[in-house]
Amino acid sequence: MEEFLDLIKGRRTVREFTPEPVDEQDLEKIMEAGRWAPSGKNTQPWGFILVKSREKREALAALSHQGELIRSAPVCLAVLLDHDRGYDRDKDMQGIGACVENMLLAAHALGLGACWIGGIAGAKEEAAKVLELEENEELLLLLLIGHPAPRERTSSRRPLREFLREV
Repeated sequence: MEEFLDLIKGRRTVREFTPEPVDEQDLEKIMEAGRWAPSGKNTQPWGFILVKSREKREALAALSHQGELIRSAPVCLAVLLDHDRGYDRDKDMQGIGACVENMLLAAHALGLGACWIGGIAGAKEEAAKVLELEENEELLLLLLIGHPAPRERTSSRRPLREFLREV
């Protein structure tokens, strides 16, 4: 259990990557971890688009204040909500949150870094055109993955008692 908690506590958002490519088998493991996330009624309402096209990556970068990060990350994975698979938006979003967290932890376990970019959702219509989304698909975020550039990454958390109540 301690190893698992250490994995969770050691994960950090990485916004600077080396140019080294991500091994395709590692990327598949990350997506597989997402695939096994829990979801309400096991609907698995997520979808992924691996954005390999430089033109499409550039177009997405132009829609976000995190554009340089979108351009520079070795992997850009769009995470979607598939409205045809889902059944309740709140529960679908919870499942997709679990899916993304699984992928973030898997990336960290593989020695990779990742950054969750939700701001792109502010330009959903434009991004949907870039990604050629189907009518039933909604872009929720971009997951950027790569080898972390060397740098100290620290974080802190509020004490549990600060946000835990008993009734």
